[in-house]
Amino acid sequence: MAGRAGALVTIDEGLVAIVWSVGQQAAAAKEEAPLGLPLKGSCQDSSDAQSKVSNFGIPKATDALSGELWGVKMDRIRKASAYGKLSGWDLRSVIVKSGDDCRQEHLAVQLVSHFYDIFQEAGLPIWLRPYEVLVTSSYTAFIETIPDTASLHSIKSRFPNISSLRDFFVAKYQENSPSFKLAKRNFVESMAGYSIFCYLLQVKDRHNGNLLMDEEGHIIHIDFGFMLSNSPGGVNFESAPFKLTRELLEVMDSDAEGVPSELFDYFKVLCIQGFLTCRKHAERIILLVEMLQDSDFPCFKGGPRTIQHLRKRFHLSLTEEQSVSLVLSLISSSLDAWRTRQYDYYQRVLNGIL
Repeated sequence: MAGRAGALVTIDEGLVAIVWSVGQQAAAAKEEAPLGLPLKGSCQDSSDAQSKVSNFGIPKATDALSGELWGVKMDRIRKASAYGKLSGWDLRSVIVKSGDDCRQEHLAVQLVSHFYDIFQEAGLPIWLRPYEVLVTSSYTAFIETIPDTASLHSIKSRFPNISSLRDFFVAKYQENSPSFKLAKRNFVESMAGYSIFCYLLQVKDRHNGNLLMDEEGHIIHIDFGFMLSNSPGGVNFESAPFKLTRELLEVMDSDAEGVPSELFDYFKVLCIQGFLTCRKHAERIILLVEMLQDSDFPCFKGGPRTIQHLRKRFHLSLTEEQSVSLVLSLISSSLDAWRTRQYDYYQRVLNGIL
């Protein structure tokens, strides 16, 4: 999301209230929104991730994606904290964001949480990672960061000798090992969840700075500044149903042509099961969005058509067999789509996002 924003901070419980209070008082005295540090996106990597890379730029199984595992960091900070011996001591990592309206982000993560609940209730192994957004005003918010993650852009920057995402999996999880197979399975299950979510909510701006990966191999989408009816530059350039580029397909043992593989077939099955399940809860999802359609959120710039188009994407008039064919066609349309590749190229040239 654009605009001035806060910083990635780790805090002792209670300290954030003091920091926030001081920032708000200073801003009130100047009659302006409190300033913050430039923000690259929700849940971004800390400076720890920029630590020196060993092994000639090739990841090892022991390398933490964020530079230092969150559990290790918590132990280190607790030992140094004057309050570390208290039973109620806790540590949270948040972004203190200012100068941007985060209410739409809050709506998006609420929807992620509802989709997650729907999949859990159905007993599907589809994976999503909800995170918290606490909106404190029309231009300030706390955004939870997701520990032990790094953006795909950061991974490529940190390990320049890795030529593809699949090579990263091979190096980090050791090819053909149980952890390698589990990481790829986790990747597929999360890809299916976010593919369905991004299609139904029309989430845009899916460059590699807005895609995270955790230590278990899950993919995680963040920064939902463009969804439903608004898109970067007001142009719906990312026209594919969801992001499914060659590098993502290669992790599933497929390619740009969608060659069959066990994991890619598993991805298709999960997408079909997930979509059919979401259709059963379509009214529940649509109502959650519809309640806010009269707000001034950018995602509702399309007016009443925003809800109409959302409803159409569920294809409620189709039979179950027709819905299966629909999902397969959505996957086919997304396979290494030209516009998706060009958008990544644009971000690489303009903003240096790998």
